[in-house]
Amino acid sequence: MQTPFPRAAYAWYVVALLIVGYVVAFIDRGILALLIEPIKGHLQLTDTQMSWLMGPAFGVFYVTLGVPVGMLADRFSRRNIIVVGICLWSLATAACGFANGFAELFAARVIVGVGEATLAPAALSMISDYFPRDRALRAVGLFNMGQSVGAGLAFLLGGQVILWVTASDSLSWPVFSGLEPWQLTFVLVGLPGLVVALLLLTVAEPQRRGFLDGSSTAVGARTSAAGLAAAWAFMRHNIRAFGALMIGNATTTIIGYALFWLPSMYARTWGMDPATAGVWFGAVLATTGPAGVVFGSQWSSRTYARGASDAPYRVFLRVLAFAVPCAIAMPLMPTARLSIVMLAPAMFGLAAGSATATAAVIHVAPAQFRSKISAMHLLVISLAGLFLGPTSVALLTDNVFADPKALRWSMSIVATLTGTVGVAALTLSRQAYRGLAQEADSWHDHPPR
Repeated sequence: MQTPFPRAAYAWYVVALLIVGYVVAFIDRGILALLIEPIKGHLQLTDTQMSWLMGPAFGVFYVTLGVPVGMLADRFSRRNIIVVGICLWSLATAACGFANGFAELFAARVIVGVGEATLAPAALSMISDYFPRDRALRAVGLFNMGQSVGAGLAFLLGGQVILWVTASDSLSWPVFSGLEPWQLTFVLVGLPGLVVALLLLTVAEPQRRGFLDGSSTAVGARTSAAGLAAAWAFMRHNIRAFGALMIGNATTTIIGYALFWLPSMYARTWGMDPATAGVWFGAVLATTGPAGVVFGSQWSSRTYARGASDAPYRVFLRVLAFAVPCAIAMPLMPTARLSIVMLAPAMFGLAAGSATATAAVIHVAPAQFRSKISAMHLLVISLAGLFLGPTSVALLTDNVFADPKALRWSMSIVATLTGTVGVAALTLSRQAYRGLAQEADSWHDHPPR
């Protein structure tokens, strides 16, 4: 027998704590982008090595551990999994401040990725059990919106920490003696996560709800492997539509992760200090990101209501075609102010594109394959963004231009190449997606018994 849902105030308290955890995660993940120049100077690293710290070191386990963590969260305490994860990534972030070389920083960033992989799967599962179905979607949506806001706040707050470290006499304190400013910054942004972990210990593990009956569970257990194979077969049969969506959405993630070089680009091109760059980048990201998500979702819904079966795909193509030229031009602006002005529409379009691309995948995925197809899509685009975004920019700067000040040109070239491929792939596959979307409409007209 199931117990009643917790009081609404308590449930929203839990959601608020989890959102704070999300913000802390983004701060610990993104602070490296604000510290590239001092780390390079102190440890004598190249742009390519820094790109590996930003992308692959963090991303390989962050992306691939999502499914295993989800399986653990289905069996064990989700609260405890999150608490362990927060402690892990917080201590690893602080440990970055004591690194004396590339290998030590790389190892610490790997552990940050492992820890952060625990948050989303377990948190989303917890939230769904704290609310009735009619309110759970709103709570999940608010938590997901925290991604865009959290990423912006990460740069805003990270910039403020750097300003405080450089302006205060904290480096003279005995406990911090011998540390460089960038090292102390890592320590200071890592430790607050431990407070969030302690607060989460006040949260009760919610009762799990919405189980299938025994026979359905048995069938699901026997057919899970077959279901994955069938989902992959369905995607291969419709490879033009799904392939174009993967290429197009990978464009948004590659350009998005390439923007982690922005603070360094502003420093090298216009002499802007990392803290100021973080404040500007964070402000743009925190405002245009959520606005783009809402705009893209609303435009897709209205377009579909007017009878366009391929609405999310159509909107995705249009907003990506809008965002790419802005992303190409942004690094090449003659002044930092104009570059920031151009950054706003680029981020708005990329956020709208990411939201509509995800909707386009779900829109044409059969119900029995929806989660599996979404997971495969997310795996591909996340790996593409984390591996190709920061590193492709660095490889161009180090090996083609061999000039750190050419970073702006590297960023523009990456946006040009990936953006052109993404828009072209989506344009060439419009008919394939439209046909699949019309077929998907018929599934809803005649649902399986």
